[in-house]
Amino acid sequence: MKTGFIGLGRMGFALASHLLRNGVDLTVHDLQAGPVDRLVAQGASRAASVQELAASVDVVFTMLPGPKQAREVILGEGGVLAGLRQGSYLVELSTIDTDTVDALAATAEKQGVRFADAPVGRLAAHADRGESLFMLGAHDADRAALEPLLLKMGTTVLHCGAPGSGTRMKLINNLMVLCYCQLNSEALVLAGALGLDACKTFDVLTGTTASNGQLKEKWPVKVLKGDLTPGFDIALGFKDLTLACQAAQSASVSLPMGNLARSLFQLARHAGKDGQDTSCMTDFWAESNGQPPIRL
Repeated sequence: MKTGFIGLGRMGFALASHLLRNGVDLTVHDLQAGPVDRLVAQGASRAASVQELAASVDVVFTMLPGPKQAREVILGEGGVLAGLRQGSYLVELSTIDTDTVDALAATAEKQGVRFADAPVGRLAAHADRGESLFMLGAHDADRAALEPLLLKMGTTVLHCGAPGSGTRMKLINNLMVLCYCQLNSEALVLAGALGLDACKTFDVLTGTTASNGQLKEKWPVKVLKGDLTPGFDIALGFKDLTLACQAAQSASVSLPMGNLARSLFQLARHAGKDGQDTSCMTDFWAESNGQPPIRL
């Protein structure tokens, strides 16, 4: 299938690159010329607008910063749905809210466009290596057509249910991931304050049931190494926590840790952490408690 990709940021560029490497006929668009130029040099075609891109392909992937951009790019005048033909596919890879994904699915269905959401799991480094996981929300009839294309960008597709279920699963997933940012940080800072050796503490916490994938894979190469360049920017983490808390509110479910973590992420942003990786919460928590940074 002729494929289009809109949104070539940190994750989008990596995913689109793998489509090209795996022989997909790809057309790309982004507001920034740089990533488009690089992909065109690798064999992609360039589209001047999202509507032009949509009109020329069979399936469109969108990877956008958040709900506002998704609505503008997909539902807005001259947007993706203004260009897609009936029977073509729209796959939303972004992390957005439940109301937006439902609006996208409903509008696409009215126009005869097959909609799926497939938010991305795992880290940016996995996307670079083509090892992403996709949480797919799609009708059974569309799953077989989309899975082979998704597997050209990653290694795992988990079918979560009908359209919209992928986004809901991603919000649950990221709720846990981002709450672990705070839990990891509290534990490591307390260990430092109690005089425990950072390396010994790390060995214990990653060797017991206290362990989690973030602590094992991300912390030792990011904040504990002193590298705070954003694989997952704290501003985006705050956005995802906000989305999860909003989803809980809509469902009349109390989410105290989620709301607390969201407030703490906001405090860290006010303390100047925007533009840093979410693991910078460990540094923020250390600073807030008058402790030195925790490093391996």
